[in-house]
Amino acid sequence: MDPAILPDEVRAAVGRIGSADLVVGLATSGPIPALAAVAAAVRAGLDAHFSGQAAAVVHVDQAPTEATTAAVAAAFGDLRVVSVTPAGPAGAGDDELDWAGAVRSVLTVGRMLGAHATVMLNADLSSMTAEWLRGLAAPVLKEDYGLVLPIYRRYRYDGTLTQALVVPLMRSLFGRQLAHPLAEEFACSGPAADLFLKQPVWDSDLGRHGLEFWLPATAIEQGLTVCQAVLGPRTVAPSAHPPAPLGRTVGRVAGALFGLAEHSESFWLDIRGSEPVVSFGVPPEPLPGGPAVDPERMQVGFAQGVRDLLPVWERILAPESLGEVLELSDRTLDRFRVSDRLWTRVVYDFLLAYRARVVYRSHAAQSLAPLYLGRAASVILETQARPPAAMSQSAARLGGMFEDEKPYLVDRWR
Repeated sequence: MDPAILPDEVRAAVGRIGSADLVVGLATSGPIPALAAVAAAVRAGLDAHFSGQAAAVVHVDQAPTEATTAAVAAAFGDLRVVSVTPAGPAGAGDDELDWAGAVRSVLTVGRMLGAHATVMLNADLSSMTAEWLRGLAAPVLKEDYGLVLPIYRRYRYDGTLTQALVVPLMRSLFGRQLAHPLAEEFACSGPAADLFLKQPVWDSDLGRHGLEFWLPATAIEQGLTVCQAVLGPRTVAPSAHPPAPLGRTVGRVAGALFGLAEHSESFWLDIRGSEPVVSFGVPPEPLPGGPAVDPERMQVGFAQGVRDLLPVWERILAPESLGEVLELSDRTLDRFRVSDRLWTRVVYDFLLAYRARVVYRSHAAQSLAPLYLGRAASVILETQARPPAAMSQSAARLGGMFEDEKPYLVDRWR
């Protein structure tokens, strides 16, 4: 922990508070449409479940205004609030949130206050309830867990990139069966926060672009106890910014995961198989309804990728995998399937190519997007006429394939 990363006025404010058992962190950059709902959920959660705990809220505001500061103070009422304005946030000059910097500030304030648990929440989640705070903080405060990760209730085809790439790759590399191995919201103990803050990752590319993956991976690697808690639906308040293009999104996620694999190779190369983790709450069924999905359009994107990116893929994919991809590009929709094994080999080939720098890393990671579209189309075609449990069965089967094929990755890595 290095309090020097905080401005003088923040250290003074922390000193006036003195101590807290539970710290709740929020990070914002610009207007906060969901502020009232989030503050009400936090206050209700503290009143209902942690009334005997001294609590404080840490608000990291990357684009501070007097209006925002006043609104936060009013929303949280008599709760003690520490406001942090980063001295030099990444991306200064725009309103893109420096989430890693915010997490670092929240953890640092939490340790200065001697907090037994620090909970990081997303200030844009209009669906947050009082039970979120209980779900995340109680396993730390009452069960001594080091890190608590969320499980959300989502529509059937929400989070297809997470299910296709993040979940099985993290399971294969780090040997834990986590339903959502991303610390988008999380809780951690005081010792876990100390451990995280000591790591030289915060000013690195991995820290800036992949902290939500690095936190659970580091917790596992360092022997912390990790569990997951069912929180409910995750609804983000509408944003004024359009969503990022798919290629950029896939590139960011894949690049962060591949960078994490490089960073942690001494740990995961000898990991075989995986273990379940403790879950608090009943694993949820998918929400009914949801946005329409179009596997035919996804297949068109896959075929377009074959036409546009073949010279790149020839340098990344093993000949057998490339041959299967080319054969799929001529299939009609009713016969189109990207198998578990092919998708696993594709991901491992991309990871190996990323490490070997056979093409520019950012280009390699983004060029995975059309192949991901093919995999997503396959999952939809396979499951759309089946009961909701078909999605979890498909995800579990893919995780097992990533484990079975791990020697393919390890042999070539070494």
